[in-house]
Amino acid sequence: MLLLSFALVCLPLYVYAGETDPDDSLSINGKVTALGKGEKAPYQGILFDIQAATKLKLDKEFTQKKFELQLDYEKKRISAELTLKLNALQIQHDTLKSKADTLLTIKNDEINRLQDLVKDSPNDYNNWFFAGGVLAGVLLSIGIFYATVEIRD
Repeated sequence: MLLLSFALVCLPLYVYAGETDPDDSLSINGKVTALGKGEKAPYQGILFDIQAATKLKLDKEFTQKKFELQLDYEKKRISAELTLKLNALQIQHDTLKSKADTLLTIKNDEINRLQDLVKDSPNDYNNWFFAGGVLAGVLLSIGIFYATVEIRD
């Protein structure tokens, strides 16, 4: 806005009186004629003075520039929002991946520890053999005692 105001004040404006506009933005299918004060118009229509015609032309250019700037702003804003969301999702993904990798490492370490424990004492049934021997001895003693009592009777 400031740049446009500065350009309007500081830059000279060229007025093409009595000729068609070089870029044809003012005379689309129309006529332009310069009139002096008190002259009759050669055709029926709406008469604009130089300032009004210039304002119409500049308003059109300003509206186009405003639209382009607004479109560019919206594109950049949406791009920034999506980049922010993408970065947030990337951080979340990296965090979850790191967590999963850490848990996998912990589980693998525990599995290896348990495998080492099993390797240190494979098929160690000494306690079961001892308990079974004691039980067999007790049962055998009871059986012998019962047999001797029955034989004596």
